[in-house]
Amino acid sequence: MHLPAMIADLALILVAAGIITIIFRKLKQPVVLGYIVAGFLISPKFVYLPTIINVEDITIWADIGVIFLMFGLGLEFSFKKLATVGGSAFTVVATVMPMMILVGAGVGTLLGWGKMDCIFLGGMLSMSSTMIILKSYDEYGLKREKFAHLVLSALIIEDVVGIFMLVILPTISVGQSGSGLAAVGQVGLMILYLAVWILVGIYVIPSILKKVSVLLTDELILIFSLGLCLLMVVIANLIGFSSALGAFLAGSILAGTVQQDRIEFLVKPVRDLFVAVFFVSVGMMIDPPMLVKFIVPIIILSLVVMFGQLTFSTLGILLSGQSLHTAIRGGFSMVQIGEFSFIVATLGMSLGVISDFLYPIIVCVSVVTAFTTPMFIKNSKRFYRFLDSRLSTKAKLALRRNTSENQNRNALDPDWNKYMKGVALRTISCTAILFLFYWVGTRVLEPAIADVIDSIRLADCICAGVTILFMLPFVNIMYGTSNASFVKLWVKHRSNRLPLITMKVVRALISACFVALVLRRIFHVPFVILVAIAAIPIFMIARSAWLNGVTINMEKRFAANFSERTLEKARKERNGGRDFRWLNESMYVVEFEITDPDFHKNIYDFTKRRDFVVTIIRIIRGDEYINMPSAEEEIRYGDVLQMLGTWDEVDACTILLEKDHAIEYTDADDRTLKDFMYGQKFEDMPEEQELICVPIKLDGSTKFERKSIRNCGIRQKYEATIIGIERGALPMVSPDIDTILSKGDILWLIGGSRMVDKLIRGGLME
Repeated sequence: MHLPAMIADLALILVAAGIITIIFRKLKQPVVLGYIVAGFLISPKFVYLPTIINVEDITIWADIGVIFLMFGLGLEFSFKKLATVGGSAFTVVATVMPMMILVGAGVGTLLGWGKMDCIFLGGMLSMSSTMIILKSYDEYGLKREKFAHLVLSALIIEDVVGIFMLVILPTISVGQSGSGLAAVGQVGLMILYLAVWILVGIYVIPSILKKVSVLLTDELILIFSLGLCLLMVVIANLIGFSSALGAFLAGSILAGTVQQDRIEFLVKPVRDLFVAVFFVSVGMMIDPPMLVKFIVPIIILSLVVMFGQLTFSTLGILLSGQSLHTAIRGGFSMVQIGEFSFIVATLGMSLGVISDFLYPIIVCVSVVTAFTTPMFIKNSKRFYRFLDSRLSTKAKLALRRNTSENQNRNALDPDWNKYMKGVALRTISCTAILFLFYWVGTRVLEPAIADVIDSIRLADCICAGVTILFMLPFVNIMYGTSNASFVKLWVKHRSNRLPLITMKVVRALISACFVALVLRRIFHVPFVILVAIAAIPIFMIARSAWLNGVTINMEKRFAANFSERTLEKARKERNGGRDFRWLNESMYVVEFEITDPDFHKNIYDFTKRRDFVVTIIRIIRGDEYINMPSAEEEIRYGDVLQMLGTWDEVDACTILLEKDHAIEYTDADDRTLKDFMYGQKFEDMPEEQELICVPIKLDGSTKFERKSIRNCGIRQKYEATIIGIERGALPMVSPDIDTILSKGDILWLIGGSRMVDKLIRGGLME
């Protein structure tokens, strides 16, 4: 009877893998390495042992292995889990992956490799191995450590970014030109695909499993799960995406169901079988003569991975506000590349866009770095003690002031979630708009100018200037201002400051990359240098009060247009009630008392070194009431300061001032502006000392229009402060001082009786 070659090959694979992995377990080495070594020993390229007969059949088994590997990763992932990893993990990934991509591409360029080899190499070196790290943590009993939780959270995000990479890389490779528009189109299509299937996963799959839960045996659950996995693979392939994306998404959908643990338990043996075949097939790609030929690049890349990942991971964890101990322990864990690198390499090979030597080189680099991972993890604590003993007292103090062992808990603060949502919205929307300007400038504007002007150089310069000019407002929006959420996080914990700064730097670098892409049309210098050059004016632009005013007005106009009907309805209700409820119930008054007898500062000195986002509207000094004090007004012992702001601004101010030993929060309840205004009637103060809120309308006859709040002079001339603006139907509470005033604006001012007299004399009130 004839035995099919595939069965004989599978028997050889499993026997060899079983024997070698037992040896590796005995040596306390990762099982994955055993699979790779077994694959090399039974491959046709190693002639001293029995070899497989049909490599093509093994390739099919390996493809199935990739599918089940990604399905398994999906089962361990859920979108809910992604939402709870905290800002620290995002900061780590935002530091490590871009830097390793740049380093990998740069090393490839120095080695003289092709463009696509360098791009794929950067992608392969940017992700650490979830499997190897998790296995090492299990063996050393480290999974419950703080640094382990942070590393595993970062690996979840890396997996998600890796999925996007599997979509973008094929798009780049097809044209060999790195068409950004095509890549954005593919990512947009993938997001649509994700959205549809997430909805299906939330509304359909759990409902089906609940309804048939009584009928579900282990056998039926296994068949249903694997069937859904392969169905998603087929659908993803029909749309034009990789099978890995479909498998990962199928796993992540099932991960959100109540049957997740049962499914994972049943699928695990099947997954392990095919994953073993996949890693054995990886080992078969090792070609000894080629390795001898490329031994120098293998050594270089191994060192780059180990020390590059170690350096940038440690730096990223420090920038996220974690302690030096957590940073070193975590950084020493992420010193390898793993399964995603093989998938990226397999993708490049299947597309035929990378050289034949790159796959076996990456396999060897993975083997070397995987072998060294346990050594790094085992000695990380010893290295921390060594480094801590060598650091100066000044350096230790600086680290302890700006980092925290409790940053994992701090990063789960609701204020972080609120801030991150705003940052994500700004970053995504501005990135899309910047790309649009780049595409229009280089693909539409530049050819049009070249048709009119004979000089190509001059046409490029004009095009670059116009494109960058249009980009500037969105560069400013991307970078953002230090709003109340930012300030609140800044003053809450000193360890929040490094991640907040890192977020700003990352957004600035994204903007710099787009500006550098435009400048590259003129200056033919390395892209990294152009990014560094572009980053300098971007940081300067972000400090421009005029540009801040322009961008604030753009954002407010967008907000007004986006919610026009809702805002118009709300305005009619406000006008009908003849009240400014949108304002006086959105702002709060808080009180602090100066308790230090030696405290003598004016308001300017008091606020300039603090992150102040509230307005001091009154100083109560015994029986004296000083309304709307100027910056030169002195603050003395026993003074009570009444401050006005939105809830976030008041909260940030409270956190800030409670840390000041010279100032004490009073027992008075925080009051809305409405309660504060009416409450004055019942306090023992002269009527002329009461604070008043009044509206004035800019009808074209005032000198305030087209000036910012900072420069309009209302505070100096009328002893008043703008606390709200009604622009059409849009209410603006506690507007930024760089907001530019426009004709038709209704300004809500707060001040004393002197304010009203001056406004009447100035013709601003009747």
